[in-house]
Formats: sequence, C-alpha cells, structure tokens
Amino acid sequence: MNVKPIINAALTGTSAMTLFSYLISEKQEENFKEPFVLADLISRIRPSKLKSDAAVEGWGLHFLVGFMFASGYHKLWNSGKVKPGLISGSLLGAASGLVGIMVWKAVFKFHPNPPTKSLKKYFGHLLLSHVVFGAFAGLGYKPKAEVIQPDIY
Repeated sequence: MNVKPIINAALTGTSAMTLFSYLISEKQEENFKEPFVLADLISRIRPSKLKSDAAVEGWGLHFLVGFMFASGYHKLWNSGKVKPGLISGSLLGAASGLVGIMVWKAVFKFHPNPPTKSLKKYFGHLLLSHVVFGAFAGLGYKPKAEVIQPDIY
C-alpha cells in the first residue's frame, strides 16, 4: 500500500488544524491547542514526568490521530465512491469532529485529574478544527504523483 498520500493528507490536515487552534487560542485567550491539552493530560497522570517529555508525547499523539483519520479518509477516497477535495474533506472533518468530541468527553470523564476547562467551548472548537483538518487533508491528498512535463518546444 502506498502510504504517501495518507502522510500528505495527515501532515497537511493536522498542520492546518493546529495553526487554526493556535490562532483561535490567541483570539479567545484560551488554550484550544490540542497538543498542549494532550500534554497536560499526560503530565497529570504522571506528575513526575518532565513537561518537555509530555509535550513531545502530546505532539506525537496529535499527529498520530491525524494519520489515523487520514487513513480512514484514504479508504473512502481510494474506493472511488467519493472524490478527495475541499468539500468531501470538510464533511469528513465534521464527522471526525463528532467522533473526536465523543473521545474527548470520555477522556475528560475518566481521567483521574482532568484540567479545568470550559468543555462546551472546547468541544465547539474541536468540531470546527476538525472541519479545517478535513478540508486541508482533502486538499493535501494526492493519490498519484503529478508529473509536470516541461514544454521544450
């Protein structure tokens, strides 16, 4: 299996989502930055863990989940039933956002020491950020290498 289109979609989507989260965090003066929320959750489970290690794990987990979502999109796009692009990616992102909200609800519910956070705001942001993820994953997905032939005449 060619994983290059999945990696392209995952990196493009996750990077755009993260940038969106950084911009909204600054504007709202609230932490919606998924890698740092993950790092906070990790460090609260193991308080003796170095914050820098938790941050690396948070970033790694964030990109791993992006790869998992992009793998699911790839199966659908590769089937030929849905064409990759902005619209299909946005719709898949919205669906992924709903899945993400369910997962995050469970994480906050079962975590032994979750951070204090306005979950309604955070979940609203997660839905929008996943739409951004899906849109950019759709734009970044390239199932076949595009070869540009130079015009030599």
